[in-house]
Amino acid sequence: MTDKKLKILVTGSCGFIFSNFMRKVMRENPSYEFVSIDKVLASYNLYNVKRNKDHTFYMGDIADEKFIENIFNIERPDIVIHGAAESFVDDSIRSAAPFIHSNVVGTQVMVDISVKYQVERFLYISTDEVYGQLGPGEQSWTEEVPLNPRNPYSASKAAGELIVRAASQTHGLKYNITRCCNNFGPAQPPRNLVPKIVNNLLNNIPIPIHGNGKQFREWIYVDDHCSAIMKIIEKAPINETYNVGSGVEYTNLQMVKNIANLLKIEAPPVSFVKDRPGHDFRYSVNCDKLHNLGWQPDFNFDTGLKKCVQWYVDNPWYYQSTI
Repeated sequence: MTDKKLKILVTGSCGFIFSNFMRKVMRENPSYEFVSIDKVLASYNLYNVKRNKDHTFYMGDIADEKFIENIFNIERPDIVIHGAAESFVDDSIRSAAPFIHSNVVGTQVMVDISVKYQVERFLYISTDEVYGQLGPGEQSWTEEVPLNPRNPYSASKAAGELIVRAASQTHGLKYNITRCCNNFGPAQPPRNLVPKIVNNLLNNIPIPIHGNGKQFREWIYVDDHCSAIMKIIEKAPINETYNVGSGVEYTNLQMVKNIANLLKIEAPPVSFVKDRPGHDFRYSVNCDKLHNLGWQPDFNFDTGLKKCVQWYVDNPWYYQSTI
């Protein structure tokens, strides 16, 4: 007789991070059974549906309480990883309503039903953007820094964190929260910075850069974020929050140069566009707490970026199929 597999329910399973997460864990650790939920709104989501067939998939809205309740009643998950979210800051500035619907109402629905079905652990995937912004030379954020979101997206993610914490206090929800830096890797949506830079460089199209391009971001290869999530699921004490990062920071202009160097392009074309309102200057997270669990990134930045860029070079069809 074999031990029962732990069942993990993942929301946002057709997005960039969690499509990678599920492939990685299903490939490397057969002791888990997966169920997932996604709205499948964008064309690139269809690509991920095709790639992740070996699990039970439900298409629908996390803010639909009856839909989510039916899934929990059928599947009875042991662990919930809540990664579904509206996530593009520019979109949130144009209209915050979809972000409130998915990131706040959707999180409340997922929390309420997770409490009702007494899940063993609820992992909420947040973002380093909830901290606000850092100035030049300021120390990286630790998990104890007060939240100070500065745009509708980060405010909605911070609200989700508070919903999770409140459920722990009032209903005993066992949770963890992660706050990760910028991810990159193969098959990322084309409007993200790294695939956009690669595509524009390959086609000699000016790369649109907000403001002066000197905003700093910390970058992590997506597989390393995925391994951090599993380390937290397997090793972290409950009701703790963890930063996830690489310690590698570059400005947007430096990222253009890094990718241009890999493609052997000496003078990459750049088009400076009107800056985003309230554009945060710098993000940087201290990951000592996560390192104390025994996690370290497997990819250094140069290796990950080279692998990522080469994937886009080898798969030009991806841009045409995801527009």
